[in-house]
Amino acid sequence: MSNLPKDFLERMKNLFSEDEYSEFIKVFDTDDERFHAFRINSSKCTDVKKLLEVLEASNTEDDHGEMLSCQVPWEDRGYYYGETIAPGKHPYHEAGLYYIQEPSAMAPVHFLDPKPEDRVLDLCAAPGGKSTQIADALKGKGLLITNEINRDRAKILSLNIERMGVRNAMVVSEDSFRLSEVFEGYFNKILVDAPCSGEGMFRKNEIALSEWSLENVKLCAKRQKEILDNAAKMLLPGGRLVYSTCTFSPEENEQNIYDFLLDHNDFHVKEVVLLGGMENGRKEWILSPGTKDETALLETERSIRLWPHRVKGEGHFLCVLERDGEVNSDAVKSYVPGGRFIRAKSEQIRPFMEFALETLKLSDDKAAAKNGDIELGLTDGDILGGGFLSFGDQLYLAPSDMPSTNGLKVLRPGLHLGEIKKGRFEPSHALALAIKASGCKLSFDLPSDSQEIKAYINGQTLRLNSDSPLYKQKGWCLVTCDGYSIGWAKLAGGMLKNHYPKGLRINY
Repeated sequence: MSNLPKDFLERMKNLFSEDEYSEFIKVFDTDDERFHAFRINSSKCTDVKKLLEVLEASNTEDDHGEMLSCQVPWEDRGYYYGETIAPGKHPYHEAGLYYIQEPSAMAPVHFLDPKPEDRVLDLCAAPGGKSTQIADALKGKGLLITNEINRDRAKILSLNIERMGVRNAMVVSEDSFRLSEVFEGYFNKILVDAPCSGEGMFRKNEIALSEWSLENVKLCAKRQKEILDNAAKMLLPGGRLVYSTCTFSPEENEQNIYDFLLDHNDFHVKEVVLLGGMENGRKEWILSPGTKDETALLETERSIRLWPHRVKGEGHFLCVLERDGEVNSDAVKSYVPGGRFIRAKSEQIRPFMEFALETLKLSDDKAAAKNGDIELGLTDGDILGGGFLSFGDQLYLAPSDMPSTNGLKVLRPGLHLGEIKKGRFEPSHALALAIKASGCKLSFDLPSDSQEIKAYINGQTLRLNSDSPLYKQKGWCLVTCDGYSIGWAKLAGGMLKNHYPKGLRINY
């Protein structure tokens, strides 16, 4: 507690009663109550029990293993883990089987409640925990626009979208005002996990602690208001907007919601069921000149607080806002901002189709692209469907109803298929992580506890035994870890030439 800013301590002391302040401040004196969690990627991992057993076997001590059986109350796919387990250093992490995510940070998407076929915007998305959580709920259907204004952070976001095998996402790097001009009245679900003063992360993030000041709280609150106003323009009637922060300050939380309701009389706060120690917002912390609006006060009180002394997680705030009215489904389907995207040319698509016929197990060996669109069926039931889009020599497969990328700073317009090199196609790492071995003609499995998987992730070439069924084969081979796809290798002469991306290689 000695390193906490004095102004922060004084303000929290004034907000809380004496007893609650003592209870609140106690969590900053010990690391014993810090919680760690990961969220399983259901689009890749169907055998949760096996995954937990494998991670448990990597435990350095036995006394904390039971944590893995404890689910995060507001996320069915979220599991707590103890200090002695290191899921970030396991090959399953590189295969995209789970995302390491602070437990409280999983709550906003639970209340956003994305469904397959929804059009969803994650407005302040990096590094990608909530975006990949949304994508998992969409189950490959609908559309996710995931945005991060900071270009470097947007690149990290794009890599996490890739690692988790997401196909139906467009990653962009724009400010909220620009997006509101392009996507007015387009989304039926929007998440605004607003940049904030980060008070809820003081126990985990030294940067948040060092950068905090009362002035920064005010600056954050002003910026959040602008972002929230811009987000409102992009929400359809009947749609849902979840606003969240990882800070305690009323200015950035209840006050922002109260002011928003006064300015947007076509929005209301949805009352939801509180879970796992959550509490409602504090209307008594709202400051307002003149007579207060009692309706707005009562609505604001429906917001949600996750206090570190009440829940198994860090500090968080969220509010579920809904726009009055009903969605006109016909109007939504016909509206594509910026027009339809321009399909790749046939000479750009042809190398991929040749690769697909050679490498993938297709249900129709005569499959072909028509008018820049395709529905490529694999024998394992998977379907690669959408429209081909080219960025130079890079080829992407975008959802057929994806809006135009014109005028937007786009990092990833759908699933990155690969690169065309001198008329031949080289598959991307993203494609490897988005498909399964059952859909490939050649695949080679490496156990998660073997030295070979560590060597592969380190970028080393692997040598096959002469009695291996693949020894005399050649071509693109999908490398798997315990059956889960993890990358490509080029098979020839009994050797697996490593194509694991250099920038992702790890020396275990």
